[in-house]
Amino acid sequence: MERMKVLFFGAGVLGSLYAAKLHEAGIDVTIVARGSRLADIKKHGIVLEEFKSGKRTSTPVKVLDHMPKEGHFDVCIVLIQKNQLESALPTLATNLHIPTFLFMNNTAQGPKAMIDALGEDRVIMGHVNAGGERSGHVVHYMVAEKMTLGELDGRMSPRLAKIADAFKKAGFPVAISKNIDSWKRYHVAIAVAMAGAIYMAGSCNYQLAKNKVMVKTCWHGMKEGFKALNDLGFPMDPPKLRWAILIPDFIIVPLLQKVLGSDLFDIGGARHCRNAREEMTELSEELFALIEKSAVSTPALMELKRYFDPSVPPAI
Repeated sequence: MERMKVLFFGAGVLGSLYAAKLHEAGIDVTIVARGSRLADIKKHGIVLEEFKSGKRTSTPVKVLDHMPKEGHFDVCIVLIQKNQLESALPTLATNLHIPTFLFMNNTAQGPKAMIDALGEDRVIMGHVNAGGERSGHVVHYMVAEKMTLGELDGRMSPRLAKIADAFKKAGFPVAISKNIDSWKRYHVAIAVAMAGAIYMAGSCNYQLAKNKVMVKTCWHGMKEGFKALNDLGFPMDPPKLRWAILIPDFIIVPLLQKVLGSDLFDIGGARHCRNAREEMTELSEELFALIEKSAVSTPALMELKRYFDPSVPPAI
């Protein structure tokens, strides 16, 4: 059987992690990298270090310094920040031979820009299940729960099954969403509320976790985002959000404090907020552009939004 060929566009923490693990699982992997990252991968391979265990591996992979216009791949997995997407789409569109592009970036705008650039039949969406940061040529990472993948029309297509199987073979659990567009928008509502709360707490999730008032504001901000999206006709996805919003504050706030005060959230959430403030700000603007079209009042989110401005001093 012919090996699956995968192109990774984006050689940051997540692109590096998934590229190395898929290569180790027997997938034919090529990664696009630039500048010092290109030099690092050529010299060292993709060097991964797991946060908890400290286990370090080095995986040699094929690396290119540009998007190949003539290369044939089964799928191109796009792992870049949302604020980089607009400029990357024309580059991705130069390859007419790739039948599938899997976009793993955050977005509250939906897939329209991707569809306009590549065609609806070539676009699927997903969400990662890991986080971390890079120190020199070493990628420090931690894997959380399942990643989520989905076709825009909600079906379980052969290509989606093939991509999911590749990730599973590499050791990453996968969930399939029947409404991936809504899933991504609701995730942004969560991410924006959490980011605003982190900035409010001086970019420290551990300080945030100790402050019940701030965590309560964060939770209310999430619920306001959910209500606005639902008011606009986006069904709640994942479905567990439908019952989560019914849990009273005195139960959910302590649970959320534990999540926000964990090392996993520090690695997968707080560090990203600190290192990718430009992306988080753009996502905030996207979410509020949607909220303005709804009939839902969002006082908690408006309070959290203030702290996206670096000139606003943190509350702690």
